Amino acid sequence: MLREANLYKVAALLLLAMFTLALSSCEQEFVDPSAGGVAFPDEIASLFNTPYTANNLTCTTPSCHASQNSVNGLDLTDWQKTMNGSQNGSMVVPYNGFWSYMFSVLNADTLYGPVSTVALPEYHKLDSSKVNLIKNWIDGGAKSKDGRVALTDQPLNRKIFITNQASDLVAVVNTDNRLITRLIPVGGRANQLDAPHYVNLSHDGRFFFVSLIQEGFLEKYETNSDYPFARSGRVACGLSPAHIEISPGDQFGYISNFDAFGIQRTVRKFSTEPLEIIDTVQDVRMTAPHGMALTNDGSVLFVASQIGEYLYRITTPDFEIESSASVDPSVPPTGNGTGLFGPYQIVLSPDQSRIFVTLREAGKVGVYDAQSLNRIALITVGQKPLLMKFTNDGQFLFVCNRNSNTVSVINSTSLAVVATVENVGIQPHGVDFTADGGYAIIACETQTGFDGHHPQTGSFKTGVSRIIKVSNFSLEDSRLQMGSFPAGIVAGR
Repeated sequence: MLREANLYKVAALLLLAMFTLALSSCEQEFVDPSAGGVAFPDEIASLFNTPYTANNLTCTTPSCHASQNSVNGLDLTDWQKTMNGSQNGSMVVPYNGFWSYMFSVLNADTLYGPVSTVALPEYHKLDSSKVNLIKNWIDGGAKSKDGRVALTDQPLNRKIFITNQASDLVAVVNTDNRLITRLIPVGGRANQLDAPHYVNLSHDGRFFFVSLIQEGFLEKYETNSDYPFARSGRVACGLSPAHIEISPGDQFGYISNFDAFGIQRTVRKFSTEPLEIIDTVQDVRMTAPHGMALTNDGSVLFVASQIGEYLYRITTPDFEIESSASVDPSVPPTGNGTGLFGPYQIVLSPDQSRIFVTLREAGKVGVYDAQSLNRIALITVGQKPLLMKFTNDGQFLFVCNRNSNTVSVINSTSLAVVATVENVGIQPHGVDFTADGGYAIIACETQTGFDGHHPQTGSFKTGVSRIIKVSNFSLEDSRLQMGSFPAGIVAGR
């Protein structure tokens, strides 16, 4: 028995030695670049290798986020691997610490920023000075020890731009690795929310245009610039600027004034270079115009008046109303509407013969003849349908149903709903497709709950966008966490 007890004691000592070796070797592996890794700056490396528990566990302990068996695929032993994210997507968004996922995992102060309620908080939550160190490092570009900045040189056809309306940002998503590569600050006021609502691209891909629905401005940015993010123009354009359309030659654009009070009832035409308003069209029934669609040749602009519940066909060379019609025979010609339809967005069919209009209050999509504006069909979708878009091949129309948390898929030929994708995030608002047409990205407002990787607490609401595989209309597990209130979305081509 004594001999057996001694054997157990020897085994225990061997296990302890092996565990101690694993802990000590973790730091050695972290700082040794011989395996081809890229080092963190010294102060960040030190932070990840500092023991935070009584048994000397660190962030890069093998059982945590070392190269071996890294939890959720997050490897903190190497700068490049960290920048590549984890199974949960982006951990760090260079130049924006506040909305980086890593910050919310480490932060415990709901007054300071977003807080993720991760498991084992004693291992993840750091004191405020260390959290501030991480935030400042990310705000400065999250650079490696040798000065590199991650996620640069992304081709336009791999970029998707999503407005983050409640945080005055435009998120840039890389569709190859599904990472948030940048969060571009927009707007002109420091202490008030400017609310970027909608975003669209020039046809040559050089610029994106964003409407600031609360500030009342339109802004223009270079798509391929990096920090400090080059703004190329800015112009005041009336109350509640919303939807944006750009002419085929990129010379002109159009922006609607989503003014619910009916003070202006206008749509404006602007030149893109320089960025300035050059014309305005208005009508008494054009109360709260939002949705617009432009023909492929740029000669006709269609406009939907949400409160007035009228549709307009506007010729763009003279910028005059050619014809108008109500979305339903019950709508009066007063500009006040019935409140039963609420047309929100318009898209043209691929053959340009019909316009599809989301009727937000009715939970339907109306189909109208593009010449006469006569209604052809009503298609029942989900509650409060907002933005929609045809797949790249024109076969299907994806419709975001905000209050149903669903996406309806309509066959463009039969005009029938062929699929309903359930639980597509919280409050799906906008949709666009990857350049290869394989996936739909759904921008979800995420204002009444949270659909991210870990529950959150506090008043800062992280936005989450979701991904649908187009071939079988299946929802992917990926979550794209970004700034607050994802809304407008446009994909580079």
